[in-house]
Amino acid sequence: MSESGTVSRRRGHVIGDGLSGGFWRRVVAFWIGHAVVGLVLTLIGAAAFPLTDGAIRHSSPVVVFSHCTAVDAAGSRNTDRLKVLPPGGGPLHRFRPDRPPDRIRVSRCETFPSHSAVRVTFTWAGQFSYQETVVRPLRPSGRVIPRTFDLAHLFFPVLLIWLAFSEAAWGGGPGKRLMGLRVLDRDGVRRAAFKATLMRNALLYGPAAILGLAAGAHGLFRAALGGPLYDPLLGWAFIALGAVAVFWGLLFLVSVLVQRPDPFWDRWSGVSVRRRVWIEDR
Repeated sequence: MSESGTVSRRRGHVIGDGLSGGFWRRVVAFWIGHAVVGLVLTLIGAAAFPLTDGAIRHSSPVVVFSHCTAVDAAGSRNTDRLKVLPPGGGPLHRFRPDRPPDRIRVSRCETFPSHSAVRVTFTWAGQFSYQETVVRPLRPSGRVIPRTFDLAHLFFPVLLIWLAFSEAAWGGGPGKRLMGLRVLDRDGVRRAAFKATLMRNALLYGPAAILGLAAGAHGLFRAALGGPLYDPLLGWAFIALGAVAVFWGLLFLVSVLVQRPDPFWDRWSGVSVRRRVWIEDR
């Protein structure tokens, strides 16, 4: 407790402006919060996938494992349809050779516990080999369906709302509680208001949440109009969503490292993140 600042003893803990959340505590709490929300959505997707006959799934990387088996092209009636190249306009199509692929491989993939999909890999051999993979959702019965609602679109909106609520109600979710952190008011003692924690997380996850909701709404709209199996716009949307996530992740790391005791999103929203240090009563 060598850090300067006014501290106050409250319920057996020292809470004060001099005890900042630190760098590693905040980083670990950040990833624990993401993992918890991803795991919950994965379990919901695993339960909803068979109940809705594939209409709802979750393509999160938070899975146990993925197992793919080759599909016998001669014994399947769907392979001719699956082997059709998707239209141009996607993120990688500008690099596609202007000739038919040399090899086409169709595989069925079981991504446990969340969903099933068919993976079609087109390969062009040559001096510089080029490969393109298209993944299409499957019903539990094995039939290809035009589109499903992917719960991955809700990851950032759910993360934003959950963190805002948990920080206002309990000072933080499981990640912050495990790392001994609390989100408090600007004075470092009182509980933060929900309006402040909502603004805090909107600054962190707002752009990614809006992009995810827009991509999900676009997919539902195209499905209602009988859109094709492959939509180049969604390919670009997922790349943009990933880029936004990477950008904000790096911004988070740099800001927490150089802006002490609180980075800009905490100061702008009027909150502070402080450590809890246990004091033994003697």
